[in-house]
Amino acid sequence: KKLILLSLILCLATTIKASNNVVIVWAGSGSMAESMGDESKMTVSKKALQAVLAKLAPDSKVGIVLFSSYSDGWVYPLGPVDKTKILEEIEKASAGGGTPLGAYMKVGADSLLALRDKEKYGNYRLLVVTDGEANDSNLVEAYLPDILSRGITVDVIGVNMNADHSLATKVSNY
Repeated sequence: KKLILLSLILCLATTIKASNNVVIVWAGSGSMAESMGDESKMTVSKKALQAVLAKLAPDSKVGIVLFSSYSDGWVYPLGPVDKTKILEEIEKASAGGGTPLGAYMKVGADSLLALRDKEKYGNYRLLVVTDGEANDSNLVEAYLPDILSRGITVDVIGVNMNADHSLATKVSNY
């Protein structure tokens, strides 16, 4: 499982390199504290985000929305990449709390759409990092088709997520 996850991360990191506007919706819920082999899902997700960050083009704009006991909202507002600050926020994050995944997917997508209305150009991507266990799965199911229909690319790093989850089967890259 780890080899497959690592391969997906590297593929996604290469894909995101060409993008310039990315909002990361990161699940730091209680289920992310669970073990995945010899590491927690949270630790694996941090490594995945570090790999993606290393591949981002310097002129990218990025934002991170995290829901966990550490934070309930933006830990890095959508804007120019400051890799040092982003890495600090990634390291500080801890798992705990609920999983309002659908609600935060909407927050991230709304921010990208507002930026697109302002700038009128560029690529717009929503990167969801989760194990897929959402408290609001009905909102995930409702918002995902709308987000995709608005021209936002949705990429997912599924951290030990079920392969039949809608975030694995209906998104741009999984």
